[in-house]
Amino acid sequence: MSKVKKLVSGIGWGAFSTLSVVGFQLVFMAVMARLLEPADFGLVAIANVSLRFLSYFSQMGIAPALVQKKQLEDDDIAAALSVSMLISSVCTILVLVLAPYISIFFEIPHLTNVLRVLSISFVITGFCAVSNGLIRREMRFKRLAMIDTAAYVIGYGLVGITMAWLGYGVWALVGATLTQSAITGLLSYLAISHPVRFTHKRTARDHFISFGGRFSIIGFLEFLTSNLDAVLIGKSFGEIQAGFYNRALLLANLPVQQPANVFSRALFPFLSALGEERRKHGDALQISTLVVGGYAFAVGMGIAAASSELVLLGEKWRASIPILQILALSVGPLFVSHVAGVTFDSLGDLTHKIKIQAGALILLITLMILAIPYGVVAVAGAIVITEWVRMLAYLFSLGRISSVKLSDWVRIMLVLAILGINAGLFIYATTQYLPEALNYTIRLAFEILAGAASVLFSFLLSRLILIRLQTIHWLLGRVPRLARLFPKVKVSD
Repeated sequence: MSKVKKLVSGIGWGAFSTLSVVGFQLVFMAVMARLLEPADFGLVAIANVSLRFLSYFSQMGIAPALVQKKQLEDDDIAAALSVSMLISSVCTILVLVLAPYISIFFEIPHLTNVLRVLSISFVITGFCAVSNGLIRREMRFKRLAMIDTAAYVIGYGLVGITMAWLGYGVWALVGATLTQSAITGLLSYLAISHPVRFTHKRTARDHFISFGGRFSIIGFLEFLTSNLDAVLIGKSFGEIQAGFYNRALLLANLPVQQPANVFSRALFPFLSALGEERRKHGDALQISTLVVGGYAFAVGMGIAAASSELVLLGEKWRASIPILQILALSVGPLFVSHVAGVTFDSLGDLTHKIKIQAGALILLITLMILAIPYGVVAVAGAIVITEWVRMLAYLFSLGRISSVKLSDWVRIMLVLAILGINAGLFIYATTQYLPEALNYTIRLAFEILAGAASVLFSFLLSRLILIRLQTIHWLLGRVPRLARLFPKVKVSD
């Protein structure tokens, strides 16, 4: 099977996994939101944020390093397993020791035990990082889709909901998280049962320490940029407000996060196989930005327009609505940056990525300091500004590396703006004309249909812009059937 066919297969199976997981996630979230209290979600959100300070170093970027390496030998697998298990074990020990001090920082005494139990996930993910990387390297996307779906359904659908119904409170969320990690690790290893040995040459270890170390630094900077808000909200406003913010953030990103992750998981090994062919990287980047960015901008603006439908979670969650309305504006740029970051990873150019992430973090810290006195909604606004600046920095930097013209980026951003604005207008109009007494599921179905109609309308408006992109002509040359959707216009530049 060719690389392009593997990429298409990966996206297809990823789409199946995404639809399955998102569908289950919406159901499980609605059920658990009624069985548990906002403080339970807030407590686990604070614990997860605390653990993520170490999680990016616990795996040392082992899976991406395995995918990105041109030639892979048995010694490399042993080195990857050794580094991953050593670092993840150290992270678990650190959490066991530091948990009481983290609880003191947040002024939440019962956070200690939650942190200590959740720290077990470091060792689990450390072991399965090698298997996961090998599956991705071989582009066995069907297997990944099955693993992800099974792990989530068993973790949250079986263990999580059962524990919540039995009255275990916050431990239902803890149990669901650990079960999902354990099932993922077990199924990944069964899919590719690599030798479990730790003896290896130093030269094999050096690649994972070098690439993986830089990858971990980037991940840590991304984590700080993405989670500094949750830390400050938990510290400044308490666990209840943290719970409201966590649910709003989840609802804003949920419809896009899984599809974007699926796309990037298939895209990364595909781009890594291209090597130093920068022009092909540029073509892939533009198409990926249009696909992922177009979907993300449309969904983000649609969520902002239909944010009052948060009653899915119950009346006690209505305080999350204004937070969701703001955070939804960050969805588009967030996932365009995600695609750009994957391109940097595949090129092995992590220096530029570190600089951009560090700059975004500095900007976010500055905006957070200014926003905190004005409340949680202002903090959400700081996130929106930071994501837009980071996206523009990524695209400008990658445009120079891959020789993408500025005029092409302007056209792409114009198309994304058309998609987002139309989605917001279509869905807002739908919410205004639907009867309030209408069943929630029916209302949601109409809003989804309105969003789909807006995408089709936006495409018709954007065809003359898209056809002037060299990348679109490159794509049409490989998929001639798509040419029927576009007018015949010569490319002028």
